[in-house]
Amino acid sequence: MKTLIWTGSALAIVVAVWLWAAGDGAAATDHTEGTESVYTVSRGELVVTLKENGTLVAKESKKVKPEARGEAKITWLIEEGTLVEEGDVVAKLDKEKLVEAVESLELENTQAKTALETATTELEIQRTDNLTSVEKAEMDLERARKDLERYRDGDAKQERRGLTIKIKDMETNLSRAKKRLEDSTRLVEQNYIKRTELEDHQLEYEKSLVQRDGALLDLELFDKYTFPISLADKEVAVRKAERDLDTAKKRAKSQLGQRENSVASAQERVNKLTKQLTDRREQLDKMDLTAPVPGIVFYGDPSQPWMRGEIRIGSSVWSGNTIITIPDLRVMQVKVKVHEADINKVAVGQKVHITMDTYPGKVLEAEVTRVAQIAGTRDRWGDDNEVKVFDVDTTLTDTKGLDLKPGISARVEIFIDRKADVLHVPLQSVGLDGEVQYCYVVDVKGAHERRTIEVGISNDNYVEVLSGLEVGDRVLLYNPLLPTGTVTDEEQTTKDSTGETNGMSGAEPQAEGQ
Repeated sequence: MKTLIWTGSALAIVVAVWLWAAGDGAAATDHTEGTESVYTVSRGELVVTLKENGTLVAKESKKVKPEARGEAKITWLIEEGTLVEEGDVVAKLDKEKLVEAVESLELENTQAKTALETATTELEIQRTDNLTSVEKAEMDLERARKDLERYRDGDAKQERRGLTIKIKDMETNLSRAKKRLEDSTRLVEQNYIKRTELEDHQLEYEKSLVQRDGALLDLELFDKYTFPISLADKEVAVRKAERDLDTAKKRAKSQLGQRENSVASAQERVNKLTKQLTDRREQLDKMDLTAPVPGIVFYGDPSQPWMRGEIRIGSSVWSGNTIITIPDLRVMQVKVKVHEADINKVAVGQKVHITMDTYPGKVLEAEVTRVAQIAGTRDRWGDDNEVKVFDVDTTLTDTKGLDLKPGISARVEIFIDRKADVLHVPLQSVGLDGEVQYCYVVDVKGAHERRTIEVGISNDNYVEVLSGLEVGDRVLLYNPLLPTGTVTDEEQTTKDSTGETNGMSGAEPQAEGQ
């Protein structure tokens, strides 16, 4: 950038002096022309570039942070600046508390699993008991229903039929006894039998009468008392069996639910302890911090340099604290700051050449990958009046196998524009009068005249001529009207009015004969 400022200032001085000394464009003979001060207009390739100094950095940096919760002490650190591969251990944290926690959780988990096995066994036993009790209650109900059905449709009818038959038998016996008594009465009257025999027949008759009345009473008692009561008992037994079955089912469901809840609680505790144990084991594994990418080890977070001194063996760190930063050296960048006057010419995708004093003669290929949208200042503490610059990232596409390290100074050449076969002249041959640009053209006789031209793109050395000159024209490399060696202070500060940004490519202009 200093080179650009110097070049621009020098050009401004030349232009200013020309403006001060230029007249109406008439020929002058103040200088003696030499071949070393004349340039023959030609065609060729014109490349416009922008050169800036920058710093080599990794495109991405990975931060190594403790993932275990809570506070931990650093017990080991890899030496800063060490080149590591992905997966290499770079730091170790104190594991003592975590080891104790893991051992305690392992014991609790074992006990919880034993309790779960016991609860599961009790659940299976309860299922078997429930099945047995429900089956027994169902069997009792079926038995009570069958007993009711048998009594109502069988035993009761059979018993009543027996009582009815008994009444008929008693009535038959009574009829026979009565017939014998009547026969005996006539025979006694006729003295065919003894009175004692009549008395026996009288006794038999009375006995048969009592038996017949007893059978009638038995039937009446059966219909009025025995059958209804027995039937009611059987029905009550059925309803009781139904209630017992319902109770057995509810009790089975309740007890099963309790056992299932016990199993679920035991399983939940096992799951919780297993999760805690897994988490503690994972945290234990994370106490050895490894490199997420290959690169060079830097202590702390570069954005927080004041914390770097806290990264040492024995210091305490917390989850989220950056212990180590590892730039990923697989993809490297050069970060540069571009002046606000030039930033509109820089675009993502433009080709870039990178050179470094560390590797003299090596030119690395790169391209613009990011152009900041917000301006900043070169000085972090600069005020609003400072010149604004924009951050530009250029990413290397070919490192040529070099061992690149972050922090190396580098020079960036961004290719802004390229035109083939264009008419061009050296910058010092072009003058400016207001908004008019011109050159002094020398004819075959050595005389010179001022010719207005239209210019296009330019770099550090050459400017494109769109009109006003032709191939073969010879132009002076100086202002022939400028008194030799006269430069005022005002002219030193006059700004270049061309509005073109000097690039970084193109050879130094060669005058005729050189």
